[in-house]
Amino acid sequence: MIYILLLVLTYLLIALNRQLLGIPGFFHYSGVRPFLKWYFRDKLKRVEEVYYWKMAESLGNQGQWSILPAYVLSFDLIDLKIFWLKVTVFMLVNYLWWLFCAASLVKKYIPQTPALRKHMARVSNH
Repeated sequence: MIYILLLVLTYLLIALNRQLLGIPGFFHYSGVRPFLKWYFRDKLKRVEEVYYWKMAESLGNQGQWSILPAYVLSFDLIDLKIFWLKVTVFMLVNYLWWLFCAASLVKKYIPQTPALRKHMARVSNH
């Protein structure tokens, strides 16, 4: 019964996030952003100037796919006696999924970002 309540609570928090901010992944993206800044450094700032809200929305939609696997892993496959350890594993699996999805989104948008495109020198025929 507690497992079903945990799943329902997770989906309610996602719905609340979507209703309050209009962007489903704002909290997801804000949570993983420090690691993205550490890994991508200045490139992340340039990508966010153009694609911040698009990445947050995409991450919110992709982040929902981690709930069921995290639930199965933390509550069914791993035999932990303490409930809080199960919740911790559940949250950790979700967080790692969000981090992976966010990093793949940044990598996807780096070539499309105008400030990060390689500039070709124009050769004139004068």
